[in-house]
Amino acid sequence: MDKISIVVAVYNAEKTLKKCVDSLIGQTLKNTEIILVNDCSKDNSSSICKQYESEYSNVIAIDNPYNVGVSATRNNGIEKAKGDYICFVDSDDYVEPDYLEQLLNNFKKYNTVPICGFIYHDEVNHCKPVKYSWSGGEEKVSLGDAFKLNAELYLTALWNKLFDMQIIEKFNVRFDENLSMGEDLRFSVEYFEKSDTEFVYAFSAHLYHYTKLSENTLMSDFARGNAEDGIKSLKMIYDLAVKYNSDAELEYNKAVKNLKDNYIYFLVRDKKYSWKQQLKKIRGFSEKYTLLTFFVDKLKAVREKFV
Repeated sequence: MDKISIVVAVYNAEKTLKKCVDSLIGQTLKNTEIILVNDCSKDNSSSICKQYESEYSNVIAIDNPYNVGVSATRNNGIEKAKGDYICFVDSDDYVEPDYLEQLLNNFKKYNTVPICGFIYHDEVNHCKPVKYSWSGGEEKVSLGDAFKLNAELYLTALWNKLFDMQIIEKFNVRFDENLSMGEDLRFSVEYFEKSDTEFVYAFSAHLYHYTKLSENTLMSDFARGNAEDGIKSLKMIYDLAVKYNSDAELEYNKAVKNLKDNYIYFLVRDKKYSWKQQLKKIRGFSEKYTLLTFFVDKLKAVREKFV
């Protein structure tokens, strides 16, 4: 009987962790192992993980010896995984009872990575089912089209997918621990390259509940300049997409522009940077990716709105 490993990277998640783990324990598919990897949380997360491990035989709790970040934390989870398949769930999210069962059934039916629908929850718990843009309820999607629709999280997210552990182990597919943004996308793209598949299977069943990260977390990422990591990841997916889609260059440029716009937005919203500091960051970033005049004009427009 096929076994699924679920890796949950945990950091300061005491408020959401129980709901997350309870939803995994309550799966209709029972042959699972839940690997909780705590990355030196400063709250009660470690104790919660150990409590679940003591109560459930399929829960494994791991404490990193020091804080290593989400990529290395997930890699530690992969090293412990014994399943035939693997998925990744964020510790502030939760899933429907048939999340794993539907993912596994579709993987085996179509012999490729399945991508399920999800429900988006914002900071005040407003929620909405996210509708993908295909006409029917399910569809085979070429990797080229998946790249064009990347804004819908076809490739960017991990939590709406199931991966084959044989591919991951055979080709040593791991998270890039040097990236602080775009690491999920890099993992997915590397997996697709190694598995030599030309399509994914997308279905609209809303099985995953995604909780938006707080803006403070996002701002800290962009303010540290991690948008450059995002662009590196976009370049990797572009290189893959050109095999299947002649419009890949256009889509890549659109994605980079969107990332640059977000970089400016979060930089301005982060109050710790002065105008001169913001301008310096923009100048350094823009020299690599676009004309400086465009960035300065954009920065002024955003500052007028929020400052």
